[in-house]
Amino acid sequence: MFQSSASLSRPLPIVPAADDAPLNIVLFGPPGAGKGTQADRFSARHGIPKISTGEILRKAVDEGTGLGAAVADTLRRGALVDDGLMNRIVRARLERPDTAGGFLLDGFPRTVPQARALDAMMEERGGLIVIALHVMADVLVDRLAARGRSDDKQSVIRERLRIYARETEPVIDYYTKRGLITVLDGHYSPDVVFQSIEAAVARAK
Repeated sequence: MFQSSASLSRPLPIVPAADDAPLNIVLFGPPGAGKGTQADRFSARHGIPKISTGEILRKAVDEGTGLGAAVADTLRRGALVDDGLMNRIVRARLERPDTAGGFLLDGFPRTVPQARALDAMMEERGGLIVIALHVMADVLVDRLAARGRSDDKQSVIRERLRIYARETEPVIDYYTKRGLITVLDGHYSPDVVFQSIEAAVARAK
């Protein structure tokens, strides 16, 4: 899982960005790859907001909002939320003033239609730096099981990984064909992975 989209031994180029350009990052990785931890760290270091669609949706469910009621069953099944709804959530978040200097997207886009919608959102915002973390499936299952979150039961874990392979890997291919992605090895310690992300972003500036 997750190896077909790019060669780990030959990192692909990422889009060049001017020094004064907004730092617009998309961080990919299957559930359990550690992208949430890396996104938090990168966001804090660079002063850009982390936009985690998973956190937005889980908060909505916990708070019993209309959005939460609409997505609760979908999240319990480990399925993907409707593209149109996800696009509206992200578009609204990117319209906030704190994203003027850039942002880090964690969990979006998950499908090719979402990637195309993001392209439209980015038309006047500058380029994207797209990074994907690769971790083997067995390691992902162990990590998620150990995490113990309520939506991390074995059946849900494996369903989430199947959905990732089916729906999200084509998004990796979508960016690969445009030369807009770097794939990094996520098996290492969080510190090493973070250094790899920093190096990838630095090469894009």
